Amino acid sequence: MPDYADITDYLQKRDNRLGAIIGEIGACRLTKRPADLEFLVGVIISQQLSTAAADAIIARFRALFPGGKITPDGVLGKPDDKLRATGLSARKCHYIKDLCNRIRNNSLDLTELPSADDDTIRRELTQVKGIGDWTVDIYLMFGLGWPDVFPLKDLALRRAVASAYGVAQDDMAAMLKVAENWRPYRSVGSWYLFRYGDRNS
Repeated sequence: MPDYADITDYLQKRDNRLGAIIGEIGACRLTKRPADLEFLVGVIISQQLSTAAADAIIARFRALFPGGKITPDGVLGKPDDKLRATGLSARKCHYIKDLCNRIRNNSLDLTELPSADDDTIRRELTQVKGIGDWTVDIYLMFGLGWPDVFPLKDLALRRAVASAYGVAQDDMAAMLKVAENWRPYRSVGSWYLFRYGDRNS
């Protein structure tokens, strides 16, 4: 577990605006989760959905499987209409089945990714249909617990940064400049801006 007290102290000294947000939010509760198939399925389901909508679909999706355990064989053994009855779109159903196919035929080994570098992880994961930079960033930040990730493609994060720092949410250069002050702990800075956005949405 990272020493978030030291990290937040560092960030408060580097960025006064973020320091004020840290003061409002309190202690950092960023925790990594198992970076497994279930995690990636959840991230795919969450694409372009509110947290509440995604959580509801994920719960229904998990309920299709014994003990709520999502496995490649379990997913591939379900007809699309069963999966889509959970609220899953046809496109995301296709993405999840492609992910499971790649794991089952050993073209993607999730157990090897935690020890790989950024370029390798991005190359491996983005071969899966429906997985782009946003999904990889969320995987790195919340699945592997990498400390210096800034999910630039996340619209909610950009809206929060725009609100807090007075920059345009589509000005990627301005976004990166804000986050530059948070290095090497951009994941923690991003977590606080996510929470700030939740509070002000």
